[in-house]
Amino acid sequence: MKKVFSPLFIIAFVTLPQLLSLGYLSAAFGPANIQSLTIPLITIFFINVLFVIYAFKQHKEEVIHTKVFMAISAIYTTITALSILFGPQSFFLDASTSPKLIYITACIVSVIYGIMGIAYNTTPPGKTYDIARYVVGIFFTPFLWFLGINFISGVNSNAIILMLIIASVYSLLFFIIKIFFIWRLRKAPFSFDAVPQKRYYIAVTVLALCMPLLGLLVNQTFSDFGIGSISPGLFGDFSHPMFYIIAALNGILLLIPPVKNKSLRLTLFFLKSAGYTYILYFFVVFIPLLPLGLVGIIFYGLGLLILVPLFVALLQGYHLFKEWVILSKLWDTWQVAAVFCIGIIVLPLCITATVWGDRANFITAAQYLEQKDLNHSAPVDLKKLQRSLDNIDGNLQATRGVLGMSSNNTPILSQLYTRLILDGKILSQNNVLTLENLFFDAGHDLAANNLSNPDIVNNNVRLIDALSETRFDDKAGVYRSRINLKLENAPYAENGEYITTFKLPDGAYISDYYLDVFGKRKEGLLTDRRAALFIYSKIVNTRRDPGLLHYIGKNTLELRVFPFAANEVRETGFEIIHSQRFDLTLDNKIISLGGDDAQKEIKVKGAVLLPAAEKAALRSVKREPKYYFVIDSSNNSDIPWHISQIQAYTKANQIEEAEVIFASYKLQKQNLADMTQAKYAAEGGFNLNMAVNNILNSHDKNTFPIIIAVSDTMPSAVFPRNIQPLSGKFPESLYYYALNPNLTLTPYTYEDNKAEHAVEEPIITPILDYNGNYVLDNNENELVLTDASADKFFPSGNQYEDAVLLDVIQQKSMLAGEATSVEMVRASFRAKILTPQTAFIVVETPEQEKELLDLQERMLNNNESVPTVTLDEPPLEILILLFLLVMLLTKHDKKKPLLKN
Repeated sequence: MKKVFSPLFIIAFVTLPQLLSLGYLSAAFGPANIQSLTIPLITIFFINVLFVIYAFKQHKEEVIHTKVFMAISAIYTTITALSILFGPQSFFLDASTSPKLIYITACIVSVIYGIMGIAYNTTPPGKTYDIARYVVGIFFTPFLWFLGINFISGVNSNAIILMLIIASVYSLLFFIIKIFFIWRLRKAPFSFDAVPQKRYYIAVTVLALCMPLLGLLVNQTFSDFGIGSISPGLFGDFSHPMFYIIAALNGILLLIPPVKNKSLRLTLFFLKSAGYTYILYFFVVFIPLLPLGLVGIIFYGLGLLILVPLFVALLQGYHLFKEWVILSKLWDTWQVAAVFCIGIIVLPLCITATVWGDRANFITAAQYLEQKDLNHSAPVDLKKLQRSLDNIDGNLQATRGVLGMSSNNTPILSQLYTRLILDGKILSQNNVLTLENLFFDAGHDLAANNLSNPDIVNNNVRLIDALSETRFDDKAGVYRSRINLKLENAPYAENGEYITTFKLPDGAYISDYYLDVFGKRKEGLLTDRRAALFIYSKIVNTRRDPGLLHYIGKNTLELRVFPFAANEVRETGFEIIHSQRFDLTLDNKIISLGGDDAQKEIKVKGAVLLPAAEKAALRSVKREPKYYFVIDSSNNSDIPWHISQIQAYTKANQIEEAEVIFASYKLQKQNLADMTQAKYAAEGGFNLNMAVNNILNSHDKNTFPIIIAVSDTMPSAVFPRNIQPLSGKFPESLYYYALNPNLTLTPYTYEDNKAEHAVEEPIITPILDYNGNYVLDNNENELVLTDASADKFFPSGNQYEDAVLLDVIQQKSMLAGEATSVEMVRASFRAKILTPQTAFIVVETPEQEKELLDLQERMLNNNESVPTVTLDEPPLEILILLFLLVMLLTKHDKKKPLLKN
């Protein structure tokens, strides 16, 4: 151990952690975003240079001088406190591991090294020590702090208080390490036959068995005090039974007396090594919380539980070291080392194997969201899927505290699990809720607002004024209209959020967006929609300042602005490019956008923008309807009642032929006449999306489909996604329907799944024939797709024509059932036109912009292909192989055993 305290080890325990953590900060936020920290960072770097110079200059010394250890402890204790108090606010908001948490951890590693050095240097061998006075010191330190706080409270200085807390914790840690070194000096040399004293078993029972179990129980019991409105634990989600089982088994293994059978002793060493990984995990997790341990001891008596991982790590580490020394006399050192290394990696391998199996299962489950193959019946393990969704959901909902930790998930493990499951991709909160509805009939209202937390925001903001200005763009040959909105929050309503939706006609597109932030106009960033929605949700839930404009359906957009103080007035706006005049409806205001009604066709590759004036010369067409009934076959659905409803409706409307689809998370097809004899299973949720996709894809062109869903819980159905322009092939039927108990129908639009007022019969819209394509018989422009292919975007130099072409490529890819490509997102950037794959967003700080752009690049650079091969989960097999390997190693001893086997 003496070598660890030699000068060159300063580089390993001080310089290296500092440089790595500072490098991570620079990479995470970029030089431009940490300019405010230039002086502190230069100071820290200079301090590290001084320590390195000392290390090399004194490298021949056996032990670092005590004053140097004291300097290391004092300097990085101060830096820890200042980092917690005055670090950049954006450090709190990182979606994965907080950079602030990483840097504080690096400081704590350096401080602990300094404390251990002081304790080692002040405990020379050959001297008598009174352990009792150090034990008194452990208990005296909190009381000294408690008395001091009464004097300092009048000063009301958070910095001084926090400094005292951290210094007191490190003083407590010094006393503990001091006792360990004194106890170690009093110990006799390690012996194979040595029997631990009674106090050892008492210490192990209390520290390694009872306290970890008590800590897990307290964490779960006091979950209401965790960060966030719904928290599975005080410091994280450790509720899984395996946390309790491993803690109990590890404690029991440490209580087993030394055995004389050397093979059995090596096996126990292997098992204890495996348990040590568990202890080290909690030690790493709780390192940043060590300062809170003292506060908990003083005020609640529970803070000691935060320090338990440290105590157990020291105790079990010393025990394993002792066993290593003893076993090295019975086996080759490489054998003992191999057994230890295998033991240490057992739990990580088991976790990795579990994640590998969960990932394949999750990929299969995700395919049901977009699957159009009626015969697709790949099995989904619901237990694995629930585990995946719990971890992913915990990460999305995580609200982090001052140290960057979250109580909504399992620290470190949940982040790693989510990264591996999603293969680096980002899954939106809406998709998580959709999967929960699809496979567990969770009952989430998927049409509800999920971007902001209703416990944080209010929706009392109203539009008080809307002005527009239209000009003709000679270069593009179209009109540009600037819409300026003035918004006002209600009195006595803080954290107001403005939300509105509006529709654009075919051939109108958004080309710009702005928001006033603190009285200064900020232009919107055109970004990947997934990244923008993710960042917007996170910023709103941490009460920062974003604005968002994005598509939520075909030609349907949503505008959000946050936050508003009571009575606050803010301005926002956007630009529309369009080819003819139209009226834009925003809330209760109608804004007339100027232009010329007389226009010609606008042709691009793969489509024609047909003007309303030319529709008058087209021939009228009439096609016959064909009925489809989609029965909700989810877990909680009353399928016999739904069948009886269909029978009543078809009888009342004289419908003799129809197709019936039983839809759970998968589909089962049946003729109307054979519906009552069908064998069905109520399972999962209501996959209306797959059913509608199947119907529209397989329906012939000579008729048009009328789709009627039969369900008691329509809001929790998985609604059709990206169904346009597939439904556009049948313009007579602009809606699908829900059958009501009184046999009326509630129409739902294909464009945005919005429910309309109930009707007695399906709504049939007149249509016209335009060169073999069917268009609506109305007085509006319409984008008509032609047979010409349009799969690549090449800028034309005309922004409007580029916008139309992007619209065409988007619709044709959806018709072909192709996933949205990264190229479509980048094409939107090049054209500077908002598309369904992108969003305009305004954020408050440069750090938020950096995080947004980093997240966007991570999404765009990720491979879009998804493997479909199901991978087996082999944790049991791995355990067996590792155990056999340990047994094999026990057959090769380097010398005769001290005792017979």
